Amino acid sequence: MAMEYVKVEEDVHNVLTQEIHELIDILSNQEDDFLNKLFGIMERRVLEQLLHLASHRERIMGLLDYLRVADPAICRRFLQMVCMNYDMPMRLESRLMSVAGPVTCDPWPIPGNEPPSHFDPEVKENNSHTLVDEYTPSQESCVKRPRMDHVESYKASVSTFLQQRWEKVRQGVVKEVRLEEAWVSLRNRNPFRPRDRAERGPSPSELQERGEDGAVEDKVTVESLLHSAAQITLLLGQAGSGKTLLMYCLGQRWAQGAFPSSQLLFLLEFRQLNLVVQPLSLKELLFRCFLSPEGGEEEGVAVLDFILHNPEKICLIFDGYDEFHTKITHLETQSSSFDPLSPVPMAELIAGLCSGRILPGCTLLITCRPRDVTDLETLVDCIRIGWLLGFNKSSVKEYADQYFQDRGEDLKKKAVGHLLSNHQLLTMSYLPALCHICCVCLEHMFSGGMSQTQALPTTLTQVYLQILFAFLSQCPGSDPPVLETFWAEVTQLSQLAMRGLEASRIVFLSEEVPSNLLDFATKAGLLSLVDLTHENGSKGQGYVFMHLTMQEFLGALHIMTSKDITEALLRKKFNLKSRWTTKSDPKNVFTDSLHLYLCGFAAPACSSYLIQLVRGVGAAGWVNKRQALVLKILRSLAMSTTLTGPKLVELCRCVQETQDAQLAREVVGSRPCFELRNIRLNPVDLDAVAFVVSSAGIGCGLDFGACSMELECLDILPSCQHIDYLIFRSRKYDDKFADKLSCILPRLPTMKRFEFICGNLTDVGAAKLAKALRRCPQIKQLNFSDNSLTDRGVREIADIFPILPCLTSVMLGRNDIALDSIFTLLEKMISCASPGGLYVDGVKDINVVLHSELKCFKTGLTVRLLNCRFTTDQMNTLCQLLSRCPVLYVLDLSGSHMKADTLKALTDSLHKLKISKHILLNGSSKSVEELMVLTNFLSVCPDVVQVNISLQDPVDVSIHFTGSIENHKTSKKLFLVGCGLRSSHLDLLCKNLEHCSSLTFLDISKNALGNKGLKNLLDLLPHLGTIQEINVSENAVNMEGVVFLASKLASHRNMSEVNISHGGKKNLFLIFQSNKRLQSEPLQASPDKEHYQKLSLTHSSIQPSDMAKLCERLVRCPGPLVLDFSHGSLRDDAIERLLRILPKMTSLQLLNMSHVQMSTNGALLLVRSLIDCQHVRAVKLMPQGEAFIKFANRKTDQATCRLTQYTLTIMDVEKLSWILEQCPRLSELDLSSNLLRDEGVKSFADSLPRLRIASSVNLNDNKLTQMGALYLVNTVTTCEKVVSVEVSLGTEERSLIRFEQQSDSGKTLSLRECHFGTDHLQRLADILTRCAAHLVKLSLINNGLSVEVIEDLVKQLRCGHIQCSISIDETWITAEAAVNLVSCCLNLNPKIHTIRVNKTAVHITLEECTNHTPTSADSTDMASSLSTVTISLVDCEVQGHHLVSLLTVLHRCALLQELDLSHNSLGRVGVEWLCSVLPSLTSLRKLSLESKEASEDVVLLLADGLLQAKSIETLNLSGHVISDRGAVLLSTTLQKLPHLKTINLSHCYGWTEAGALDIVRGLGQCRSLEGICLESVELDEGSTECLACGLRSMTSLKRLNLNKKVTMATGSTGEGATVVLLASLEGLSGMEEIELEGMRMTDKGVGELIKHLPSWKGLRKISLSENHISDQAGERLLQALSSCTALEELNLSRNNLSLASAAKMELVLPTLTHLQVLDLSENRFGPVGSVSISKALSFMKHLTKIHLTSIGTSELTGLAGSLVNWICAEDVSFAWNGCGDDVAVKLSEVLPQCQKLRRLDLESNRISMKGAEALARSLQSCSSVEVIRLWRNAISNSDAQRLRQGEKRLNFSST
Repeated sequence: MAMEYVKVEEDVHNVLTQEIHELIDILSNQEDDFLNKLFGIMERRVLEQLLHLASHRERIMGLLDYLRVADPAICRRFLQMVCMNYDMPMRLESRLMSVAGPVTCDPWPIPGNEPPSHFDPEVKENNSHTLVDEYTPSQESCVKRPRMDHVESYKASVSTFLQQRWEKVRQGVVKEVRLEEAWVSLRNRNPFRPRDRAERGPSPSELQERGEDGAVEDKVTVESLLHSAAQITLLLGQAGSGKTLLMYCLGQRWAQGAFPSSQLLFLLEFRQLNLVVQPLSLKELLFRCFLSPEGGEEEGVAVLDFILHNPEKICLIFDGYDEFHTKITHLETQSSSFDPLSPVPMAELIAGLCSGRILPGCTLLITCRPRDVTDLETLVDCIRIGWLLGFNKSSVKEYADQYFQDRGEDLKKKAVGHLLSNHQLLTMSYLPALCHICCVCLEHMFSGGMSQTQALPTTLTQVYLQILFAFLSQCPGSDPPVLETFWAEVTQLSQLAMRGLEASRIVFLSEEVPSNLLDFATKAGLLSLVDLTHENGSKGQGYVFMHLTMQEFLGALHIMTSKDITEALLRKKFNLKSRWTTKSDPKNVFTDSLHLYLCGFAAPACSSYLIQLVRGVGAAGWVNKRQALVLKILRSLAMSTTLTGPKLVELCRCVQETQDAQLAREVVGSRPCFELRNIRLNPVDLDAVAFVVSSAGIGCGLDFGACSMELECLDILPSCQHIDYLIFRSRKYDDKFADKLSCILPRLPTMKRFEFICGNLTDVGAAKLAKALRRCPQIKQLNFSDNSLTDRGVREIADIFPILPCLTSVMLGRNDIALDSIFTLLEKMISCASPGGLYVDGVKDINVVLHSELKCFKTGLTVRLLNCRFTTDQMNTLCQLLSRCPVLYVLDLSGSHMKADTLKALTDSLHKLKISKHILLNGSSKSVEELMVLTNFLSVCPDVVQVNISLQDPVDVSIHFTGSIENHKTSKKLFLVGCGLRSSHLDLLCKNLEHCSSLTFLDISKNALGNKGLKNLLDLLPHLGTIQEINVSENAVNMEGVVFLASKLASHRNMSEVNISHGGKKNLFLIFQSNKRLQSEPLQASPDKEHYQKLSLTHSSIQPSDMAKLCERLVRCPGPLVLDFSHGSLRDDAIERLLRILPKMTSLQLLNMSHVQMSTNGALLLVRSLIDCQHVRAVKLMPQGEAFIKFANRKTDQATCRLTQYTLTIMDVEKLSWILEQCPRLSELDLSSNLLRDEGVKSFADSLPRLRIASSVNLNDNKLTQMGALYLVNTVTTCEKVVSVEVSLGTEERSLIRFEQQSDSGKTLSLRECHFGTDHLQRLADILTRCAAHLVKLSLINNGLSVEVIEDLVKQLRCGHIQCSISIDETWITAEAAVNLVSCCLNLNPKIHTIRVNKTAVHITLEECTNHTPTSADSTDMASSLSTVTISLVDCEVQGHHLVSLLTVLHRCALLQELDLSHNSLGRVGVEWLCSVLPSLTSLRKLSLESKEASEDVVLLLADGLLQAKSIETLNLSGHVISDRGAVLLSTTLQKLPHLKTINLSHCYGWTEAGALDIVRGLGQCRSLEGICLESVELDEGSTECLACGLRSMTSLKRLNLNKKVTMATGSTGEGATVVLLASLEGLSGMEEIELEGMRMTDKGVGELIKHLPSWKGLRKISLSENHISDQAGERLLQALSSCTALEELNLSRNNLSLASAAKMELVLPTLTHLQVLDLSENRFGPVGSVSISKALSFMKHLTKIHLTSIGTSELTGLAGSLVNWICAEDVSFAWNGCGDDVAVKLSEVLPQCQKLRRLDLESNRISMKGAEALARSLQSCSSVEVIRLWRNAISNSDAQRLRQGEKRLNFSST
């Protein structure tokens, strides 16, 4: 026993010595509290020495060294404490516990000292308890040993299980799996926020946030993924990359003890977990879905307990998340506690493991395809993401050699040779699974006797077809073609594959697959057997396709061959896959390659195979249609410009599968660049891009941003035959990447631009790239910005500048480059043949421009060195380099913060530099004294034309040379802004400018000159002989300085303007006459030439004393003077001071008072200027708008006064009236918008007889009532000169009084919307009675008058003049009320000459009776007969039975000559009534019955009734329905009307060809006709020719209207019939009007018309619009019209007239002196033609209507200006011409002179607010204008509304 005990003691010390280093590592990471207790084991003396050690680790080493020689019992106790309380590897724990001995529950007292607190050196003395006192092992610790045995047992079982699984999985593997050769591209991902939109590429900010742009990926082995514990790793890989195989290999290596940090490893497959439907607990997940403990429940509890307490010792591998049915998402409301025995849904359980809520600190490895990475990224804050890399070329060769090792040397050599030499197959083989498939494919093809010349598969789909053939050929009875042999089986398999894809299933149970199909597929190798673990833990078997890609291939085959798949369903299943996903995307697992196979089957090479499967009649057509559908879908995608990078790559792969070159051209043609961002690119991807780019034959660019790729991918780039530019941007791209690129770039002969930016390129990589670029002579642009280059790398790049002849730009910003390197770049650039420029902004931006074609660089070298700090030596070096340049265009040294000596070095070298534009020195110095030296250059350097020195934001210090300013001649400018200049600085300034003889502009604003400095400046003016403008704004000048400036303005010959604001505190500009030297002596009394002068003192409050001083000094101004006080404020006493001096200011032309704040009394004082100053010609005053007083050079006879928008009281009105009474020369007075109300208007109206107003008084918008309106109306009786009063009380209140000094034409009253009451009506009647003798026109519109009031009015009115017109418009005047009103009026007033009702308006004309009235003994004077000659009821809703009340009246109208009942609904009753009264109307000459109803009876009845009206001369039956029977009757009737002269059958219809012929024949018999109107009638060719025959005999014909005559048969007139018709007009010399609109007449018809025009001397109107008259025919037509001197109306709109016609108009139109209406719209005259028309119209004084709509030019300024000559113009249109503000402004200038203009149409132009405001202002002087149309111009709705509020006559609507 003693010997045994000694051995244990020795073992304890030996083991502690052997494991001391690992124990140090473990204890160094533990909490301080428990470590303090461990230190209590030591003796006090030793402990005190230990605590003096500075390092924590050293103290632990001291403790263990102490235990190595301490009592063995203390050592064993120490080991027990460590094992029971610290987590450590199981191996270490087992060994330590074996020597520590069993743990007892009794304490083993160990003498010791008090443990230190947090290693405090001051150890407390009064605490004597020991570690053993504080630590007593729990009952749980006492049973740990047995539990560890259970864990060891389970671990052994797991090891055995994983090795068995590995042996099963590795069967059939060709090449030995070596984890140390399986590489992973690994990066650490920081937490980020998932994007909301998947199809938006990551922005640069997102790239930075995710760390993907800046992070460099590490290349590690798969084995290393499990070397680090407590890591969560996401391993991505394409389908077929070998993820599952490698995971089982990892399990096997763990079982061999390769990963000691993981005590247990669990390997679970998601495809197995899909079988679990019910929720599982963590225990069930591990023991049921992986491996159950063999030791029963006790072992299970122990293992689970170990797992829960030691999660960092657990490793879990989940394989194939892409196959999982459920999407794993982050759960926001997870509970804080976790029960390992509580079942939860599978997705939630896995989410808990990923997020660390379950088993925090465990090692977790999940494999999936790249698309599903986002699901798992969002669950973990810190996760490692690895991308499983595929084969490289050597790996492919090694695999192929291994595969064909036992298949014969010949086959091996042939197959491997083809695989490595065939670009497409080699690229596919970089994916391990595809490498295997390619080997199988080659084995099948070559072993079957295929010759070497036969074509190999070129697409993935074709490879899989060969694989399918290879497997099918293994089956018994596989006679070729195998697809036909096994048609049924292949069809069933493809259906099964598609069914699985639709259900997201890979595993099929045996009962789900027909037994015969199962037997066939397993023998063929297409289906494989897999072991399954069911939900209840039981084992089973299932079947999967040999690979997921084969399942997708067969699914695509089903889609392309099954007629059950409709086109809509195919479109739904076809979509491009994005590699960017979001957390909101649905989980879509099994369709990664489906679209590729669909595209592959659309290739012609696959057609025959598809036809074999479709079978039947028409199979080929059906297959072709299906293939065309796929290509159509691809074509729509190819034309899309919104595809992101991932989808673009997928599209390229699809196009490659189709092998369609045209499709490739469409892809490249719709996008200039392929932008690929933040995705991993495989060789297959780049090969697809290369195919598209090469097949397209169109140049394009490739832009790779943060895309991960292996170096071998770059080998594919040379196959892209048309790359224009190549861009790489990412920190992932380093010197190795550049080294590989250096081998590639010389093989890209079309590349003109290369960028390697935002990368990790150093000088080493730059040197290799520069060497490669030497062999790229075609390169034009290079960009190496944002890398890690230093001066050496820059020199390497700069050395190639002279070598590359086409190089134009090199960018090197954001590198570690010193100023010396910049000089190197500059030196190399200057040595080039044609250097462009150098742009440097610190280190942020460096751009070298070489051989530039830009205009700015052709003029010389541009050098911009911004934010570079220069020493004096460096400045000298720079100037020395720049002196070598023949021409330096721009030198920009802004931000350089130069010291005085550095700035002097620059200025001293300036004479050596040949600068053509400018030098910029912004931010170079803040001292005005230092910068003042620059002003000297204006004198000493002839080429310097401008110096800018502004030290305020933005800082501007620059020197400009002659090349920078066009037309500079000899003028120079100096800017000294915000420099703190004082009066003392002016002496130095004057000295520097003493010899500057051509300074024209001086800006010294924002300084501190004050009044004193201003005076000193003006004293220096003799030295500034050529100055034109001085800006002295913001220089603390006050009113004293302003008065001084006024004196200078009056006393100096060449000072023309002084512009001041805010009393001199802000703006202050002095303007001088150019090319004159200022004279300081006073001006002579009679200067040789007067100059325009102006003083502006705006935004200022002028005190009375200052006003007096200003005006007294300005009196001495000899020339024309403008005084501007706008936007200021004036007190009344200041205005009085102004008025006192105003008569003395004889040179004053304009006093601007716009927006001046003044009282109403002050405004009235200014009106007095009309009296005090005889040369005042206009006064306009308004408180918040334009206000001025205009003066003439001499006394004026007429003056205008406008006082608007004030609130005038009665006293104000009286005062104003008193002032106006003393003004004998007032022409117009405008008092609108003054709130005069009735009292003010009455006061003004009472004074009106005393006023001498020549033209008009405007009282609009004064809030009048009916009483106020009557006050205005009464002025007709009280004021002899009033000739017209117009009052409207509607929404637009209008009140206007017009005057005529010498006229007896009568007076006019117009009242609108006044709504008079009874008293008002009585007053109105009295007024009308008093002015009856002079009243010629009375207009009453919408005044609410009743029928009784109208009857009384008509009864009382008598015609005192020759004729009196009354117009009354009320809404109730319609239908029966209208008829009754007419009847009553005729009965009440025998003097009614005409009475007309049109809609709701009745128009009555009174005349003195001149006709003889029958008399008899038994009749009265009034009752027997009326003098009425016209009765008209038009469009007033009259029906036939309403006319009864007119019967009695009509019988008394023996003199009635005209009856018009048009546009009513008379019906049969009305026509019968008319026929009954016609016999009594013996004097009737004109009858109008234009129809608005579709009844044939009207014409039938009327034809008989007209036979009783033999006196009719004019008959209007327009719009009636005339049947063939009616045509016969009417034709007969017309021939029986002996006096008929005019017939109107326009718009009549209803006849056939026979009826039309009857009508025309009847007209032909009316030989005495003078007018025929057949507008829009239907005549066939025969009827037209018959009409032509009739016209030849109508020698009296004067008016002919054939507008829009159509042919019934074809809808368009025949050319032959039209020519015959026009030829028939020969001999009709009395023609006065001819209208041929819309006849579609060509030049042939025009030629026929031209023959007759010379004989039509009396022609007054011709309308030929909407024809096809060419420019040449138009020219001849106009020449012929020159003989029609009586012409009044000419319409040539909507033809094809152009320049020749316009030129002829210039000659012909002035000869047509009677022309009143001209319409030339919608012809393409153009700018030149418009000039000709303008010249012609300037001579035409009688035009009333001119329409020039859409004449093919917007340059109508000349035409607008000629409007001033159209003195009679009433209606003018310049619409739809695209005119701008220039036309609108020109119109505004001439409108006041157009006294008769009523309407101006400017719609659909480009007039903005500027033009509209000018028009609005001009309308104030245009009282005749009713509307200006401005619809569809460049004016916003809000601006239009604002303009309308100020001027209602501006119309912005479409109507």
